[in-house]
Amino acid sequence: MKSVPEEHDLLLDTVDRVTAELARGLLEEAQIPTLFHSPDFDVAELGVAAHQTLRGVSVYVPRGQRARAQAILDEAWGSSPPGPPQAGGSEEERAD
Repeated sequence: MKSVPEEHDLLLDTVDRVTAELARGLLEEAQIPTLFHSPDFDVAELGVAAHQTLRGVSVYVPRGQRARAQAILDEAWGSSPPGPPQAGGSEEERAD
């Protein structure tokens, strides 16, 4: 699939695969289906691990479900989705 069908809204843009799967699980519990979309390229170029790390996944939900889906993720994750730690660690870690 080269493009996302018009009846879907973007929920999360270019997140890692683990975050996308976590979102899918939370939304499935609320009966909101998800659609993943990512750049298409040959996995053999870099291998599976690099493919999942370097190529982000965009998460889409059916049109009209975005606000409800975002509220579910906000309740579960707060203001930002889970993901790999940022370079330099948290302020608490740098203070130690």
